[in-house]
Amino acid sequence: MSNNKDKIEHKPIVFYLLFFINLLFLAQEVSAQKRVLISLEMADVSLKNILREVERTSDYSFVYKETIDLNKKKSVLIENKDLQTSLDIIFDQTDIAWHISKKHILLSNRKPKIAMITVAGYIADRHSGETLISASVVDKTSNKAAMTNLYGYYTIRVPRGNIQMQASYIGYSTEIRRINFQKDTIINFGLQIGHELAEIVVGENSRFSPSSGSFELSGMAIKSMPAVFGESDVLKSLQYLPGVQSGTEGTSGMYVRGGGGDQNLVLLDGVPIYSTGHAYGLFSIFNGDAVKKVSLHKGSFPARFGGRLSSVIDIRLRDGDMQKYKSTISIGLLSSSFNVEGPIVKNKTSFNLSVRRSYVDAFARIGKMFTPESVPIFYLYDLNAKINHRFSDKSRLYLSLYDGKDAFGSESKSGSTEYFNHSAVNYKWGNRVASTRWNYVFNNNLFVNYMLAYNSYEFRYKSWQESKNLQYFNSTEIFQSSAIKDLSIHADFEYFPDSKQHMRFGGGAIYHRFTPEVHGSKVREEENGSELVNKTNHFLNDKIKAKELSAYFEDELPITEKLKANIGMHFSLFDVQNKTYTSLQPRISLGYELDQNLSLKTSYTKMNQHVNLLTSSTLIMPTDLWVPITSKLKPMESHQFTAGTHYDINKAYNVSVEGFYKQMHNILEYKDGSAWKDAYTSWEDQVEAGRGWAYGAEVLIQKKRGRLTGWLGYSLAWNDRKFETINQGKRFNAKYDRRHDISLVLVYKINNKLELSASWMFASGNKATLPFEEYQQMPNVGMDDLAPNNTYGPSRPISYVEGRNNYRLPPTHHLDLNLNIHKSDKKLWTVSVYNVYNRANPSIVHPEYSYKKESTTLMQYSLFGLIPSITYTYKFR
Repeated sequence: MSNNKDKIEHKPIVFYLLFFINLLFLAQEVSAQKRVLISLEMADVSLKNILREVERTSDYSFVYKETIDLNKKKSVLIENKDLQTSLDIIFDQTDIAWHISKKHILLSNRKPKIAMITVAGYIADRHSGETLISASVVDKTSNKAAMTNLYGYYTIRVPRGNIQMQASYIGYSTEIRRINFQKDTIINFGLQIGHELAEIVVGENSRFSPSSGSFELSGMAIKSMPAVFGESDVLKSLQYLPGVQSGTEGTSGMYVRGGGGDQNLVLLDGVPIYSTGHAYGLFSIFNGDAVKKVSLHKGSFPARFGGRLSSVIDIRLRDGDMQKYKSTISIGLLSSSFNVEGPIVKNKTSFNLSVRRSYVDAFARIGKMFTPESVPIFYLYDLNAKINHRFSDKSRLYLSLYDGKDAFGSESKSGSTEYFNHSAVNYKWGNRVASTRWNYVFNNNLFVNYMLAYNSYEFRYKSWQESKNLQYFNSTEIFQSSAIKDLSIHADFEYFPDSKQHMRFGGGAIYHRFTPEVHGSKVREEENGSELVNKTNHFLNDKIKAKELSAYFEDELPITEKLKANIGMHFSLFDVQNKTYTSLQPRISLGYELDQNLSLKTSYTKMNQHVNLLTSSTLIMPTDLWVPITSKLKPMESHQFTAGTHYDINKAYNVSVEGFYKQMHNILEYKDGSAWKDAYTSWEDQVEAGRGWAYGAEVLIQKKRGRLTGWLGYSLAWNDRKFETINQGKRFNAKYDRRHDISLVLVYKINNKLELSASWMFASGNKATLPFEEYQQMPNVGMDDLAPNNTYGPSRPISYVEGRNNYRLPPTHHLDLNLNIHKSDKKLWTVSVYNVYNRANPSIVHPEYSYKKESTTLMQYSLFGLIPSITYTYKFR
């Protein structure tokens, strides 16, 4: 076994070689030119003679038309200068422009210098006023282009005079304006919803961007995905992309490129969210009716993001219609949702309100009338509210609120007034977020967003039991809770020096308050009306306060005509328990265009993380604890390298292949034998910091146009951990080490009224720690040498575990179908089936040992089989 592990550890060497070969290839165009040194001393000779001498002393040749005048005489003195510098000297004060292509120097007549101006503004939906993220604007005269930012704002440098501006967005009709611009101008576009079919997945700026491993999904695309219980889901949609894994059924975690469930920075309008799952991960907390756009970064990370190791999921909510009131109600089998939006002051102030709630608890109360002995408790809800006010074209204000909660448990009663047993178990958890954002445009080139935000997460567990007879009364209560609360302020600037360069810089501060664990119990006993016991035990880990500061700078710019880069630096400071941790985190992404359709990309990213999620390895309930780094526990850190290629085929298909290698340090895991409800041991003493490795390759094939759209994804990955004391110090596979993941998503628009979608996924089984052997611990029979551990009473079984994550679960796979039936513009029926062929995917596996047969049998439990659902949606206009 150890020999195989040694082999695995050497596999990343191959990736390192590929990464640096790719990096060297991207830099070849620049470095080759630097290696050529020119020395010339010529007086009063023609340019043609000077060029002949350059050709004689270098490997380069000049290419030009006869219209280029090379008879002009000139004197030059060049001593050991590189090629680019030499050409600048030779053609200084001439009308000749030059360009290097491989081993040729192309000459052309220099175009007269044109006065440039800046055009800026917003691109929005014409009817609602909703700003559009990542919409494009192009000057058809000069072919200069730009994209809108997260607030629908764009800026572009164009030649002064008559130009033709074109604004476009997927799913909308293109708008073209022909205008004579003589000075810096503000132009706002309002686009009309069209009939073009939306792309389901869009690589971030596709091959034109140096960023790798980035994707975007619009709210329209999310609603086309297969739904669970009729609920379109943001995070479930992302889990069908290569490199993004879901947890086992019954868990809400998302695992990206070998990272843990806590290593994803999930932002709701710029504010971090700590818990993202409803109903044990069946669907996420984000109401699809409220979502405008979601972006995923898992390869190269822009410097403006920090605080997590593995991914950034940036979710932006709709602002609300500025023109007229609209509302939508959706009624499903287990939950219903309601959305209303409209103007408070027309063209000035709008609002958007979305509410969703399940009603399983209502059915349970009805059932209680027939079976009062036992009642399940389950409900969930979430609320999104947003107000958007436009002071002017330069100033906007946003107020946002999110509140969501899950509750699960059971209650049972039996007996009468004099004799009874009453017991209950209850779990509750949820998030709360409030934020204020203000945008201001200082000038057409400088945009800023200020944000003040509060967010919190809280988990509570409570169980109690009461029993009574004629003489005796007993009551026992056990409770546990944990919480985290943040207050933050941020400032983010965007500066556009020209149409090709986009600079971002800013910073922020967060004040954290952690309550990692509160344990307690209450016991009360009475006999014949006299109190025998009334005792309360309360165990509170110290509350931890921490201050976090961050600052960043990033610049996306062209290095050459074909080589583009995003270069940045992120700085973080975390002050906790009189100890300060600081970190500089460089980020670099390079993209090289081989031709119009093919590009190469590579990146390096360093990330730090200051909060951790301690996850129980044996429970599927949401008993995980959010804890900070401390004076004993250092920040988590990762280094990730990526290299890949992106290929566009006829504008309808694209293929991307990307490899990655990631090292992680100071990641936390529970020690062997640690217990979730151990009230006597601090959580710091139950965990250990160690190292992690993740590496692999991902393939994504997309079809973006036509009636049938979708994608096929595949990932091959390895994911290992190593700790000093866990697993005897040996390297082992992580819990979510899954060798193969395959996903297929298809959306077929049958006609204007019917839309069919299907999704299928296959994943290798997760790893689990299982005892496959047991032995009997014998009691003390009075002979100390036979029982040195001083045990008494009957013998008891002791489980023997060979190693951490020593068993791989069976593979998981399921097919989901969804049919949208548009009865009219106002009425929609959604029929969906989750797990069509009723696959029993493993949620829990545990061994049962038979002493009679002297063998172990594995017992598997599954949560979700075939689940049909139907939802009716009505739109009020």
